[in-house]
Amino acid sequence: MRFGAIALVLGIGFLGGSPLAGQNVWDSPLLIGPGSPGGFSLFLVDPGEGLGAMGRWHGTGASSRVGFRAGVAETHADELYVFGGVDFVGPLYRSSEEFPLDIIWVTGLGLGVRDDAVISIPIGVSIGRVVTEEGVWFHPYLAPRLIMDAYLGDDDLHSHEEGEAHRHGHDDLELGFALDLGADFSFSGSWAIRIGASVGDREGLAIGFSIPTG
Repeated sequence: MRFGAIALVLGIGFLGGSPLAGQNVWDSPLLIGPGSPGGFSLFLVDPGEGLGAMGRWHGTGASSRVGFRAGVAETHADELYVFGGVDFVGPLYRSSEEFPLDIIWVTGLGLGVRDDAVISIPIGVSIGRVVTEEGVWFHPYLAPRLIMDAYLGDDDLHSHEEGEAHRHGHDDLELGFALDLGADFSFSGSWAIRIGASVGDREGLAIGFSIPTG
């Protein structure tokens, strides 16, 4: 049943999505793996249009956990937009001899705001494994997810080279698919370096570090 849910997410995503990259979104990259460190993290991010900064806090509970994030980034027009959201995760499968990877479910709710706003709800899974070797802690993961975007505001106004302007519209609701790739690693047992990227209908990069709070 658990692996059937993963196959469903992947199958729907590859059937087709919407061109969501380059929008003012909150969830790119997602930066959530089964063994990602809890506590507070700071990131330099490119959510799809320009550079920005983001802070993220994630709980350390043994079962379901909640996380919060907020940040600011540039658009392609050198404007600023703010974004934030809350994410939820919970266990699906613990690694075993039959399948040596951990799996969690992932969802959330958040928005990005500039002249208009985009409310986004991701739903997916994250698959990874923590490896400890000679004092090095390493945690690679990947997270396929579906995203429902709700657009609030006017359509964008574009101009052609001839000077003629037209409005480029999009649906109020759009469904997309993204795949997140990430890795966390530490040499100290406390602070961890964190890297993540989104591909597909989301495009984003992030690099930062976690600061343990407990």
